[in-house]
Amino acid sequence: MVRVGTEDILFPTAIIGSYPRAPFLHGKVLGEFEEPDFVDFDKRTLYEMAVSQAVLEQERAGVDIVSDGQQYQEFDTDYEYHQHFQFVPHRAAGFKRYGEPIVVELYKMFHAPTVVGDIKWVRPMLRPVLDTVKQWATKPVKLGIIGPLTQSVAVTDHYYQDPKKMAMAMAEVYNDELRDLSRRGCDQFTLHEPWPYFEPEPWHLEVWRRTLEGVDAYTVWHICYGNQGGNPGVLADKGKDMFPLGFDAGFDQIEIECKRRQFADLPALKGFPKDLDLGVGLIDVKSSVTETPEEVADDIMRVLDSGVVDPERLSVTMDCGLGNIKRVPARKKVEAMVQGAALARTRLEGRG
Repeated sequence: MVRVGTEDILFPTAIIGSYPRAPFLHGKVLGEFEEPDFVDFDKRTLYEMAVSQAVLEQERAGVDIVSDGQQYQEFDTDYEYHQHFQFVPHRAAGFKRYGEPIVVELYKMFHAPTVVGDIKWVRPMLRPVLDTVKQWATKPVKLGIIGPLTQSVAVTDHYYQDPKKMAMAMAEVYNDELRDLSRRGCDQFTLHEPWPYFEPEPWHLEVWRRTLEGVDAYTVWHICYGNQGGNPGVLADKGKDMFPLGFDAGFDQIEIECKRRQFADLPALKGFPKDLDLGVGLIDVKSSVTETPEEVADDIMRVLDSGVVDPERLSVTMDCGLGNIKRVPARKKVEAMVQGAALARTRLEGRG
């Protein structure tokens, strides 16, 4: 079964990362560059309240791994991905705030911070997030962040002038951050890497392996197809381009979007490695319509019947983050996911 903290769980459940932001929390929360961890004590207090609520709703729904819900991101605006793409650069050495628009069409509304020197890890970035969520969570904790490969193209590079060098330098920064978090007790870490946007290259795997080197935590690769305001960034099926090459990226688990894409990438996972776990997104976060537990259970059994992965190595999650959905439908979707996983466990037992 999939290892979750100190337990082995059949079909463990978790959200991808984001959860609807608390309505009383607005604006910037975490400090950047030379600023302290929090912009002020009032915002810190409100943030702690928001995280406690996100954790409470996840734990009441019964998820097995609890997320911070990325309450520090401004999902109350159209520009939450601005923070998504700037989170690491604004806390590392070698960057200036200003840059050209990001080259990906879906995200051209956001500027890309400029690389002006050697980029280095100079401070814990997600430590205040981990410290806050661990105040409230009674279950294993996961954090997530945009990955180093994606981050390397979401900057204006005036220094390295070489995509691989840029990405490998970014991997060093991420490695320092992930090792710091693992030492502080983060149980699981998700890198959001939308490989469908890229032309897959073998050196991409080098970037991820260096990122994960020495990280003592369970690591997950969320393959994102884009989710800006509920809109996908890539419509074409990319599984055949990503696999089997992506099997060797070095993660403990690969997560794929299934529900929205109608399992289009599942056939490309033929030959899925026996030492790798698979996470399947069975909740469509680009729709406010709530799935039923029976629907989720049916989809779990569909994945198992495909023969791609054994039940003991399957995790259940969502297509992407819930930050763009209102709180009540988001909560109901989480509940349906958890109840569907429980129903699938019963069905599997019934098969003998």
